Amino acid sequence: MRVLHFLPVYAPAWQFGGPVLSVSRLCEGLAAVGVDVRVLTTDAGLPLEAPPPEGSLRWRNGVEVIRHPVDRQGGTIRSRALERHLDRALEGADLLHLSAIWQPLGLPVQRAALARGLPVLHSLRGALGPYSFRRGWWKKVPWYLLRERPLLQRCAGLHLTSHQELRELRGRGLSPRRWILPNPIDLRALGLDPALRRQTRQALGLDAAEPLLLICGRLHHKKGLDLLPRVLAPLADRPWRLLIVGADDDGSGRRLRAALDGEGLAGRVLWQPTRNATELAGIYNAADLLLLPSRHENFGNVVIEALACGAAVMVSEQTGVAGDLRAGAPADSGLVLPRDPARWREALATWLGRPRRAGEGGAAWAAERYGQAAVARRALGIYEEILHTWPQPRHRP
Repeated sequence: MRVLHFLPVYAPAWQFGGPVLSVSRLCEGLAAVGVDVRVLTTDAGLPLEAPPPEGSLRWRNGVEVIRHPVDRQGGTIRSRALERHLDRALEGADLLHLSAIWQPLGLPVQRAALARGLPVLHSLRGALGPYSFRRGWWKKVPWYLLRERPLLQRCAGLHLTSHQELRELRGRGLSPRRWILPNPIDLRALGLDPALRRQTRQALGLDAAEPLLLICGRLHHKKGLDLLPRVLAPLADRPWRLLIVGADDDGSGRRLRAALDGEGLAGRVLWQPTRNATELAGIYNAADLLLLPSRHENFGNVVIEALACGAAVMVSEQTGVAGDLRAGAPADSGLVLPRDPARWREALATWLGRPRRAGEGGAAWAAERYGQAAVARRALGIYEEILHTWPQPRHRP
């Protein structure tokens, strides 16, 4: 089986957020279980001195990656070079799996695949949820009705990462079959490591007993971080430190820093830039409690990554993995809360009274449900089911 993945940006362009990490991990997991997988993408966000040759092929962690230069760096991602070479990229593929809602470059890719009779599986990744639709709704509603939905209706299936995302599709007028497949974590890079915990905490200037709270990921409005200064300020008489790791995406980081400083908490906060997966292992192991008060999160990679390294989590009920946490996570793994400052303040005060990590139980639960190999095998099962039931004959020029 040959599977072609498409998304406009690919690893290591981590600044574009969770989908880049999730898709690259899935592709690497598929390659590891024997799937012939290729990635079609652009050079957007990569620190290249010169653009790659059209259709240049590179290997990344066992995956063939076909990159084309973008028309211009910055702004909407477009690549006339990629469009010119679509027939070549699709040749020999049995299935197209893409993640490209709201991305103009995704439209010609889907059209070309459908013209060849290839089944298309589209990962929505929260793009059709209420939070996404409200942001620029006056542009998105007509774009969805005229451009996205007609192609989505012709898909062989829709890939969702959580039951929350499944519920959010109601009223979108879509009929293709839906599959829930969580984002994978790479256990080669992430895991419980007491020695790494001690080493990282020492490097951060923390003693062994000082509770470390963590915010990790891009600093964006949808992460709901403006809730936290009101939560933390009344708890200034308790011992704790806050580590913030990530890049300011839309000014939310700057506003968060100003609010924390305004509450007199500047001395409690450590700031770190975006880290890659191997560096994050130390951060997650050093942390005791991850905070994620998101306004909307279709999955929540950082939640599973933190648990895999033994940290406990405190998340909003608008986080995709919240349902899994409520349904079966071990005791002390974390809490799911509404976005109410008083509820967060009360819960955090209780936790600070007896700080506790998720430990081995949380790490084992995360690895069993979201490990890269396990998720890749489930994805392979979805592909096989699609190919078995896909009714349209595929054109082989």
